[in-house]
This record gives sequence, structure tokens and C-alpha cells, in this order.
Amino acid sequence: MALSSASGFFTGTVAVCLTRYEPGLAPCAIINCNIGKQGSIMKKILILLPLMLLAACGREPSETAGGGNETPFVEPDHVSSENADRLIPREVLFGNPEKIGAQLSPDGSMIAYIAPADNVLNLWVMNRDMTEERQLTFDTNRGVTSYFWAENSEHILYMQDEAGEENTHVYRLNVESGEVLDLTPFEDVKAYVSATDEDQPNTVLIETNQQNPMFFDVYKCDLQTGELEMIADNPGTDEHGNMVLGHMPDEDLNIRIYYTINPETGWITVYHRWDSDSPWEELKTFSSDDTWGPERFSNDGTGLYLRSNLDTDLTGLYYLDLASGEETFIISDSLADVGGVGFDPHTGEPRSVSFNYLRRRRAILDSSIQRDIDFLSEFHEGDFGTASRDNADSTWIVAYFTVDNPAVYFLYDRTDMSMTEMFTAIPALENYQLAEVEPLEITSRDGLTLPCYLTRPNPEFYGEGPWPAIMYVHGGPWARDFYGYEPFCQLFADRGFAVLQVNFRGSTGFGKSFVTAGNKQWGQDMQNDITDGVAWAVENGVADPERVVILGGSYGGYATLAGAAFTPELYCAAVDFFGPSNLITFMETVPPYWKPLKAMMDVRVGDPENEADAAMLEEYSPLNYPENITMPIFIVQGDNDPRVVKAESDQMVEALRGIGTEVLYVVYGDEGHGFAHEENRIDFAGRVEEFLYLNVPGVECQLFEPVEGSTVRIE
Repeated sequence: MALSSASGFFTGTVAVCLTRYEPGLAPCAIINCNIGKQGSIMKKILILLPLMLLAACGREPSETAGGGNETPFVEPDHVSSENADRLIPREVLFGNPEKIGAQLSPDGSMIAYIAPADNVLNLWVMNRDMTEERQLTFDTNRGVTSYFWAENSEHILYMQDEAGEENTHVYRLNVESGEVLDLTPFEDVKAYVSATDEDQPNTVLIETNQQNPMFFDVYKCDLQTGELEMIADNPGTDEHGNMVLGHMPDEDLNIRIYYTINPETGWITVYHRWDSDSPWEELKTFSSDDTWGPERFSNDGTGLYLRSNLDTDLTGLYYLDLASGEETFIISDSLADVGGVGFDPHTGEPRSVSFNYLRRRRAILDSSIQRDIDFLSEFHEGDFGTASRDNADSTWIVAYFTVDNPAVYFLYDRTDMSMTEMFTAIPALENYQLAEVEPLEITSRDGLTLPCYLTRPNPEFYGEGPWPAIMYVHGGPWARDFYGYEPFCQLFADRGFAVLQVNFRGSTGFGKSFVTAGNKQWGQDMQNDITDGVAWAVENGVADPERVVILGGSYGGYATLAGAAFTPELYCAAVDFFGPSNLITFMETVPPYWKPLKAMMDVRVGDPENEADAAMLEEYSPLNYPENITMPIFIVQGDNDPRVVKAESDQMVEALRGIGTEVLYVVYGDEGHGFAHEENRIDFAGRVEEFLYLNVPGVECQLFEPVEGSTVRIE
């Protein structure tokens, strides 16, 4: 059993059913998930707190600020540099992978994967010995990027929206016949699969917000007939006036847990029952600064494995005896929160745990897999994970992740410890020299240690530095940067930039105090951490202070606007994609299923209904300081973005142009909070590359022409 994503800002550690993506699967966010009782990548309710968001910041106008651009804005005219021939093509970095997302059927007889057909990602299947393959879906629009096998090995389930609005439908695909059935054919409704059970192979649990767009009900779905039967009706609020955030089943798909949030305080309460005839009993209550998240029930249903930091700073793994209420500590780390947890598919007990500070490390809890892990660790370079396994647990699909390729897949037979190479996600990358990624720590002005990643350009072509530099700010903000392949970092380094990624306070994975240090600090200490990253890069000979760019998407887009507005003296150019410009209007336009989490957002960002907080949110909204933005700026938006609506970018562009500041504004139709279409990803990357080449001296650029088939328009 496992649960999948219900609501989500961007990416974060907060729970309420957050999908956990493995790092390194860019440029396409491919999530697979055998989410059955024996699934290897579990998606579940992590009643953690911080949710995932985005936002803005603000600050006193800089004394150096003036009206309009002080640096001349250069209009793109489709140029290229002299050395363009040796550069990595954007089509390689941002095009579709050749194959990715491999998943073994539960019976071990077939392997599904995602691959393009006519430039659109679709589902394919091949037999176990990889001698025959065939296309299963024939999508010609946004493609298929999220799927998993049903436990019957007869069907594949995949999720897909229409145009980036994130109202996903759940589709049932018959592997033999190719028949596709929309299991959730409802308008303006978000649906997702939340659980499966190996012992009930023709049943899955599906959650939808069909009755009320703010809340998700749970349905049992018969895969043979497609019939939905409601088994948990979300009332919206309970008898205490708290909002019901969701439900959690046990390993037999019985609803055993539900959890609520106090709309005033943001405190979470978790309730448990033994069976459908038993009364609900309060299990745990905790604040929005804490984490307490069930991973799964024990096989016999008498206990819960969970992650918690209620009495510590770093999240550890625990076992809760539901009868006695006693929690038993299992494992934690000295630097990082618990990451992924691997469970034995037969006993249901945890057998491995991963932690990720600067690099991923694995702790083995079950000696029976030690020889497998030792063998796999030595077999191939890079970090690895079990992408899938059969129900017998005798065959695994193992994916290796490196800084120079998002994934290399092998079929591992545990019986004779043999490995068969399957495919590489982007084999064309092997023809190019990619940049190394250096994990490092930076100390903030107030003494906080910030885990970071630095990607340097090749000194053979660009010298020993200092170089032009890009502060590449991650989204979330309750997310983090990881060590691994990142196409933008490789693009920029290949063109002559040093790229610094700072895990600023508020980022997740580094402990409770690190997250809470970002509470109500958008544009303030969170932004100062990015500024301190610039100072470190300059002081250490990495960055030329006259050629520093700030760039990011989602929360990173907000931080880009904040950097441009509050510290314009630091940056020579700025690129914002999908970033909120005003924190109050942003919070007023979130999707309806985020609204029950408003109290958590109030704690993390600020409460627009509180006079003092509202003043702070206005103060740290870049929209209010267009006169401060003195460098060339490029703003990018998706037409159908439900998280950061287009009005956020529109109003920023209008404010800038209203005082005579030139701004390049590009909008992509049929896209939301990211890019599903290959043509749009390549077009976007090309426009960013050309913009930087024309406004930052000393970097390289390949010729850019608008990409045929892109839905781009310049506004």
C-alpha cells in the first residue's frame, strides 16, 4: 500500500500526500510508482509540516535604485557565438529522454517505460528478456509522465491533465488490448490513485475532489468494471471545527486514519480506528513546525512505521504500537532528515533508509539485503535506487543517477546477482563533456550552515575564473536542491557560467530548525542566504561581481524578482519563470485544494488577514518596487498555471513597463507550472540562453530560432 500526491504547491516535505520524486529525473518529471503493498517507491501521507508553496518577499528600496533600466536592455536577434559548434545542443539537454521510468510488472513478466513517439512521451512495454517492445498509448498532446502497474499485471494506471491546469484524470490501460478507460471522467476535478494492495489485484483506491473542490473523498475502484464506490466521505470539517485534510488506509485498503488541521493555529490532529465498526480515537496532535508522518502500517495492522521530529531537530524513523501508544526509535542521522524508506515486501518491516545531506547515503536495517547493496554499490558509478521490483522480490530494476545523465537502468536478478543493462535515459549526453558538480557548505551572515552545489565551467575553454555566475534558486520553497544531473546547470556551465545552488533556510531535509528559520522570511533572511551565496562566490574567486545573474522558477521566480528589486546592485540580469510578484494576490488565487492548508501557509509565509503580516507581505512583494529593477529582466509564464496564475506575471510586467522599463515577457499556451511539451522546453531554454548571451559579456551561445510546434507567444 502507498499513497500518492493529493495537493502540492511545488515540492516540499509536507505532507498531505506529497509525491516524492527521485532527484535526477529531469528534464521530464517522470514518476513511476509500483505503489502496491510491495511497491518500491512509496507515496504516502507524510503529515509533515511545511507544505509546499511559493511566495514573495520585500525590502526597503535600495539606495542605488532608480527608475527604469540602468543597464541597456538588448533585444534578441537570434545570434550565436563563435564557438557554438562545440557546445551541447539544447535539444539534447531539454528534449525528451530516449527512454525513462522503467517499471517491472508485479508478476515480473513485462517491463513498462516511457519513451517518445512523434516527440510526445508515451507508454511502451517490452517482454522480460527485452526482445520485443510495443507502444501502448498514442497521446499526441501533453504525453504520459506518471504511471504505475496495477497489481493484476493486466492493467497500467496513468494520470494526466488536459493543458497544465493539474486537474488530473486517472486512466486504466489494458496492456494486452490497448483499451484505455478514463476512470474519473469528471470536469474540473483533480483525481489520483492513492493505494493498491497485492492481495486485491483488481482494486485500487482513488481520491477525487468531485464533491467539493477543497476536499478529497476516497473511492474503491474495481479495475475490471471501472466502478467507483465511495469508502470515505470527506465532510470538510469535523465536530471540532477542524478541516479534514485526508485519509490513510492500512495494508488491506481499510481506512484506518484521518487527519485534520485547525484553521486558526495550523495544528494537525491524527485520528485512528481499528476497523470500520470501531470509534475514532485521537492518535497525535502536533504543530505546523513539527513532522509526524506515517509511512505504512505493519502487516498485521497493529503498528505504524512513521517519521517524526517531535522531540528532536532531525526527522527519524520510529515504530508506534497502536495498542500501547509506545513509540520505538529505529534510526536517524546527525545531519539530514530521513529520506526514502525501503520496506521488505513480505514482512512489511523497514530494511533500508536513505539520508541526503550533501550526498545520498544509505543505512541497511536488514542484513538479508546487505550483499545486494554491496554489489550494486560497486557495479556502476553514481547513486542508485530500486526503481521497481516484482512481487516475488527476486528481480529489481535498478536506476543509477549521475551528474552527467539522469538515469541508467539495469535489470538485477537477485538469485544469481546478475545485471542486464536496459537503457540510458539520454544516451546522446555520452558524446559531450559535462561539468562536475561540487557539494559545499557556505556560512550565512548569522552563522547558519547552508548546503550548496557549485557547477563550474570547463577551465580549458573559460579559464580559471572568476567567471560569469548564475544564482539558480530552487522552487518550493519547502524543497531542496540535490546532487545530480540538472539540465540548466549543465547548459549554463557549458556556456561559460559558474552556477551556484544554495539550499537557503526554509529548504527541507536539513532539520526542523533549518525549515522554521524560514518562517515569514520571504525576501528577508531567506533572500539574505542567496545574497550571501553571491558574496561567497565573489570572495572565493568563483564569480565576477559585475556578471552575476539571478534565475529561478516558482518560489525561485519569486526570489529572482526579490533579488532584482531588493538588491539590484548585485545582478546584471534576471530570469523569472512562474514566480509570484505579490504575496497577497498570490495567496488569494491558490487552487481550492490548497485552501484547507491556509493556516500552515500563514505560519510559513504570513497571514494576509493579520494586519501586521499583511503589511509585511506587501513590504516584501517585488511588485511594489518596479523602480528598483535596474537590470535586463526576462519573465516567463504558463497560460494555465494553477499555482502561480498568469496575473502574477502580468501585473509585474505592467508595473515595469508602466515606468518605462523594458522587459522580455514570454507566455506558453497549453502549459501550466512547468513544461510538458518538448518543443516548449527547448524553445524556453533557447530564449533564456540567448537573453543571457546578449546581456552578459563573455559567455557562449548556440544559434536560437523559435522552435516549430512551440505554443510560445511574446507579450
